[in-house]
Amino acid sequence: MAHETFRTVIFVPADPLLPIRILVIVALIAMIFTFLHVLRHLRKIRRTVARDDLVPRELAARDNIIVCAVPVIVASLLLFLVEKA
Repeated sequence: MAHETFRTVIFVPADPLLPIRILVIVALIAMIFTFLHVLRHLRKIRRTVARDDLVPRELAARDNIIVCAVPVIVASLLLFLVEKA
């Protein structure tokens, strides 16, 4: 007599937000690396200005870290909201 084995297949419903979560995580990592690159570049500019005693014509915000950090903060909040959903 043949022994029959029955497999029970359980279908786990896929998380509909998984692609969005992956995209947000990748975007957040890319933004953090870009933010660090911009900070290094601004530090290099600041050293060049101090070394060569350069005075800018306009007193604009050359080193505005808050503006650079806004995309990182927004992506972090988006990731938080997606994880809570």
